[in-house]
Amino acid sequence: MFGCGLFYKGVPKPGEFCYVLAKPPECLYVDFENKKLVWEGVEYPLDEKLRMDYFFHKNEDLFELTVATVNRVEIKNLSTSNFNQFYMRKKDKFAEIPKGSSKDETKH
Repeated sequence: MFGCGLFYKGVPKPGEFCYVLAKPPECLYVDFENKKLVWEGVEYPLDEKLRMDYFFHKNEDLFELTVATVNRVEIKNLSTSNFNQFYMRKKDKFAEIPKGSSKDETKH
């Protein structure tokens, strides 16, 4: 019908997103369809709040991952107000999906 993408109902393709203000850039991997995030080598399950908003726990803190566009995500720490960063999609494609460990001691 309309090709403008305004009513796009799918989820973004999985991929690597990087915070480019850090040197070297800090990257994470998000698989939206399977609702998982690999950040700092640890895999976190994503709980869907809305179609493009997700929650996850990292240690004792509650985080929110928001899809701003298919090429940009934002992560906020909802437990403390000292973390709010945008990550941009990395242009080169992953050869394989990274495997995160389950070293996060808190299971929510």
